Amino acid sequence: MRFQLFALLAMVPLAIAQGVTDKVAPEGDAPAGCQPNADGRFEITVVPLAGKAKRDSLFANRATCSGGGTVVVQLADGVLTDDQGRTGYIASNFQFQFDDPPQSGALYTGGFSVCTNGSLALGSSATFWQCASGTFYNLYDRWSAAQCSPVDILVLPCGSGGENGNGQDATQTVVGTRIITTTLVVPLGDGQPQVITTTTLANSKHTPRPARQPTAPPSPKSPTAKCK
Repeated sequence: MRFQLFALLAMVPLAIAQGVTDKVAPEGDAPAGCQPNADGRFEITVVPLAGKAKRDSLFANRATCSGGGTVVVQLADGVLTDDQGRTGYIASNFQFQFDDPPQSGALYTGGFSVCTNGSLALGSSATFWQCASGTFYNLYDRWSAAQCSPVDILVLPCGSGGENGNGQDATQTVVGTRIITTTLVVPLGDGQPQVITTTTLANSKHTPRPARQPTAPPSPKSPTAKCK
């Protein structure tokens, strides 16, 4: 009897270390227009709900998603996975993070969707929360402290076709540059993505009009005979 009890206690740490492998999704349907599958890979960024600005068209599609310093993910059947094969999930402390497998006690390991307006949703809600932690923010699925504010997580698809290696359409020419402030979600080794703000020099583009084709001169009018 004593041996059996010892054996059961020895198995408890092993079970905890194994993590969560089942797909656990929140109750409720996804918001209208949101789908549990997305084509290809994408990066994510955040936009505060207060005074929310439109996503800049220059960042709507990436020429490539190298994953260097940014989180690159895929969505299939409501499950997020990053380029390292880790699952995106909501941990027991309500934090959005990536692990393989998700840590024991994970609240949600599935139920994500991408909406037609470009935002990421979890269950029936498309609102997440960023909470300040020093010089960066952590992401949560709910309010958890006074330093938290609501945000949208936006999807930035990795573009292809029609763009060259610099992320510019081959039919467009650069006419100037401007500084754009953008928010990036960067990966950490421990699987906890952090939100940071950075500035980028972006090219302003112009699509030349097609050359006007020469037109033939109008035909001369035939003289009209006068009646006598």
